[in-house]
Amino acid sequence: MYVQEIDIHHLRVFESASLKLQYPGRSDVGPLHLPNINLLLGNNGAGKTTVLKALALATLAPVIDKSGFLPYHLIRNGQTKAWIQSRVLLHPQDTGKGAGSSSTLKTEIVREGDLEILTTMSGATSGPWSGMFDNSSPAFLVVGYGATRRVQDAGSYNPDDQAKRRFLRYQRVAGLFEAHIALTPLTAWLPIAETANPGLYQQVHALINELLPEGAHFSSRRETMGASLGDYLYEVNGIEVPFGALSDGFRAYIGWITDLLYHVSAGGLSSTKLVDSRGIVLVDEIDLNLHPEWQRNVCSTISTVLPNLQFVFSTHSPIVAGSLEKENIFVMEAEDSGASTVSQYGEKIYGMDAEQILLSSYFNLETTRAPGFVDELQELSRQVGKGKPEIALAIMQKLAGQDVSKPQKKAKVVKKTRRRA
Repeated sequence: MYVQEIDIHHLRVFESASLKLQYPGRSDVGPLHLPNINLLLGNNGAGKTTVLKALALATLAPVIDKSGFLPYHLIRNGQTKAWIQSRVLLHPQDTGKGAGSSSTLKTEIVREGDLEILTTMSGATSGPWSGMFDNSSPAFLVVGYGATRRVQDAGSYNPDDQAKRRFLRYQRVAGLFEAHIALTPLTAWLPIAETANPGLYQQVHALINELLPEGAHFSSRRETMGASLGDYLYEVNGIEVPFGALSDGFRAYIGWITDLLYHVSAGGLSSTKLVDSRGIVLVDEIDLNLHPEWQRNVCSTISTVLPNLQFVFSTHSPIVAGSLEKENIFVMEAEDSGASTVSQYGEKIYGMDAEQILLSSYFNLETTRAPGFVDELQELSRQVGKGKPEIALAIMQKLAGQDVSKPQKKAKVVKKTRRRA
């Protein structure tokens, strides 16, 4: 399943918004470098996370009200009802039939006193959405990751505890709504796959390494802890390190990609390679704790390694934004009324450097310089306007990084004399 379009009404910061998303195989736009990536940009509070939540709520409409999810301040102030409608493209993985077809999903949230109540699709258990009620079905894969994502300690992980609180379909996106939700540790499922399904294990092992940045390698060995085995080991710059001892950036990234591979493999068709699985993946702050060098490559790596999944990311990173074409990017903006809108700009930023992008319409900064530095330059400029032309030299020194409060040493002049023949 892919989302072709989503309409959002009266949900948090939005009065009304609509997004037509990119997905594998979309034919009404020109060829894109990364055809399965969508990127959400915008200031804090402009609605990026709200769009991710809306996508999760709409695509899981048949089951979300029965899954353990409780709405919390989703309806926009002053309204009594919010609703989200998505047009989705179904795949044989979802329906068990041949050619894909489009269908509509809708979720409504109604306010009754201080309570918000979900009203979703009834009677879906016997229709085309029946696979959504089956935990073992590969149909309708939707996975989401919030900005507070973390991997649960393997020693305290208990999948039965999760299942008692939340239906699997909601578990997969719960991190977008609940900050304390932890991701599935690799040690909870990959050792089982290594024994029970070596072919699956080899696929996962290969995909992890393809998704890791240059200089990092998944060894598949595990840390020895007395008589038992601990975390898997990763080789980073020639040194083997257990997962728990990796940097925050590695753990944040490896945590969600291995959790994703878990959900893809858990519901995968026995006759299908993992890379052939279709579905929707929602990730808040894709650049979380990532070094700028990694930010340059993260979207292209994910898109290339997992070409049949549809991704929707949010970010504040101009480096991530510059790796995508304008057709991949959606910008959330807050208007004077307090409501946010969603736009796609005509300005091209693909391949620009970070400063150019920050000064573009996508980030709309007037300057990337520190505010105090700008204030000093403005004061110097005002002095020039008051008839003090010598201040122009101070401005040049300031821009060159010299301390204008200290007198500059005069360059020593060396006189050259002509040698007599």
